[in-house]
Amino acid sequence: MDFKKIMKIVSVIAAVLALVAAAYFAFKKLTAKEEPEYFDDNDFFECDNDLEIVEVKEEAEEATEAADDEEAADAE
Repeated sequence: MDFKKIMKIVSVIAAVLALVAAAYFAFKKLTAKEEPEYFDDNDFFECDNDLEIVEVKEEAEEATEAADDEEAADAE
């Protein structure tokens, strides 16, 4: 076998491998991707997801009233 015939065989094998690789990547790209599975820790911990809304103004007023009462008690 001469050099030209060997190079033709190698080039045919390389072309076939390139076609297989292109078909593989096209198949992977066109098929549906799986959705990621997220970890749910509610299975392990009892958790109440209800949020309690607290008005900050009310707490501040109560704190100032308590401070005023303490100052009045200290003054007497």
